[in-house]
Amino acid sequence: MNRPRSSLWPLAAVLLPALLVVLGACGDGDVDGAVDGEVELVAEGEDFFATLCFPAADGLLRCEPRAIPAAGSVEETAAAIVQALIDGPGPSPAGGDPPDQDEEMFPALPSDVRLQAFDLVNGVAYVDLTVARTGTALRFERHAMGLREELLAVYSLVNSLTASNLGIERVVLMWNGEQRLTFAGHVDTSRPLLPDLDRNAEPSADL
Repeated sequence: MNRPRSSLWPLAAVLLPALLVVLGACGDGDVDGAVDGEVELVAEGEDFFATLCFPAADGLLRCEPRAIPAAGSVEETAAAIVQALIDGPGPSPAGGDPPDQDEEMFPALPSDVRLQAFDLVNGVAYVDLTVARTGTALRFERHAMGLREELLAVYSLVNSLTASNLGIERVVLMWNGEQRLTFAGHVDTSRPLLPDLDRNAEPSADL
């Protein structure tokens, strides 16, 4: 699938034969999706309340509100959400009860994954990831993941970005400027992904 032209980078089509496990909700039709209405951010530097969905030990996503300093554009604010998912959930509130073992939350991706670029075109977010390495990184390098780990990583990103009122309807996940057939060997990422709310546990009472 060819990505729309953008000022950030061209996307080359990658066609490799593979057997895919097609899981989750994928968008139908064209890549470009019309976004209804205007997206209004708070003033730059003030807190923007995003919804962050982190993988949990029970195999679901635990969603929590997170105050993120608003940037100068929707793309920059959305990029800050992706970085917050990579950084991981914050500490438990002081004096609060420790979480149950099956509610323990984790970062969406390994700590050496970096957001290389982010673009938003007609409601479709393009999230370009890379693996940080000393020296020259291999162009197609990405982490190996088991099926459950991969599903949680994918929908942590997709569900969080589409839930944060930034006009994002679908998400394209990429590695090193390339849209791959799968994210890490299992989940089909050959077309834009819709959120899959069945993967979310009950959100916190503050959402």
